[in-house]
Amino acid sequence: MPTTDDHDPFENLTLDEDFVNSAEHKEGSARARLLASRWKQQPPQDTAWRAPVVPLRRSRSRWQLPLGIAVAAGLVLVSMNAGRIHSALYGADRAATATPLAPETARPSSAAPTPDDPDTPTLAHPFAGSPAAQWASGSAGIYVPPAHGVGVYSSSDVASYLRKARQFLVLTNLDPAVLRGGNPQAALDLIDPLQKQLLAEVKRNLAHPSAKGSATDLVTRFNPDQAQLIGTTVKVRGELAFKGDGDGGLDITADVTFVYPLRPGPHPVPSAAPSTPVRQASDSTDVTRSIVRRIYTLNVPNPHKWQHTPGTFFIQAWNPDIGNTACGVDNGFVNPEFPEEAPLDPRTGESPTGPAVDPYDRSKVPDPKRAGCGTLSRT
Repeated sequence: MPTTDDHDPFENLTLDEDFVNSAEHKEGSARARLLASRWKQQPPQDTAWRAPVVPLRRSRSRWQLPLGIAVAAGLVLVSMNAGRIHSALYGADRAATATPLAPETARPSSAAPTPDDPDTPTLAHPFAGSPAAQWASGSAGIYVPPAHGVGVYSSSDVASYLRKARQFLVLTNLDPAVLRGGNPQAALDLIDPLQKQLLAEVKRNLAHPSAKGSATDLVTRFNPDQAQLIGTTVKVRGELAFKGDGDGGLDITADVTFVYPLRPGPHPVPSAAPSTPVRQASDSTDVTRSIVRRIYTLNVPNPHKWQHTPGTFFIQAWNPDIGNTACGVDNGFVNPEFPEEAPLDPRTGESPTGPAVDPYDRSKVPDPKRAGCGTLSRT
């Protein structure tokens, strides 16, 4: 039995909420005690799936207003230049990436088609809107058939003369110096010197052009003061063919069209009609094309029957057809007319009234008797 001096420490203790909250140690929950006991034996592992913590920088956007102004200005420019932009995006690219045509191995049965949406030629894309955009460039456009023996000439002989015929076309229609008005002596050297009358006539026409004879019957030349080639590309399409001449010799026929992209030169084109407007500006962006078709029959005779200089040929016949050259101007050059110029008939001083001719129609042989000032259906 306790004595009166024994003191009970819990005698005046009140177990209320204040007592619980003032306790220095609080018992954990049952789950906390369970996890604490488990982690003593197996500490928890880092799960590593959480994304790394990156400080987020917040700043006030200051580009919205200038960008909005730029977009609005761009829309205005597009609306003002829609046609030009469409041509730049579609027309020029279409002209530059036109699928090349296969070589022409024989005369076609119809004219080359006009594009459904023809484009206006520019300095950057001078063949835009032309069937020639799909033609090969330069001598690659002249098809040379496989050679075989003809008459007294072996297959190697025929191949050699086919190369010379092609070379003659190149020297008279593609040589840069000749196109700028130079002398085509290298081409004349391929003509048999026994053909003296023809050679004398060509040289006379080169030195003293007149209405009686033009050097452009055989040679394509431009006066660089009046018209200049744009770049170095000339579009070409045509073919060579050969057969025996019936006398043991060789006949080679050529039918080739050349398309020249041109811009005005620094001086005006001489006019046959006083009222014809002339060009003064040398920096014009005008673009035009001249289309020159050459049809030849070249003969290499049987040397056992006829005099002949080996390695050369006779020009037996020729039929030139030049599209877009000033009517009535006989200066020894092809004289292209540009969009700003109004071509006039020098006899009447009025616009030409002759029949329209399609210079791209290779299915027909040009009429060598056609005369006067006509018009072109397309250039």
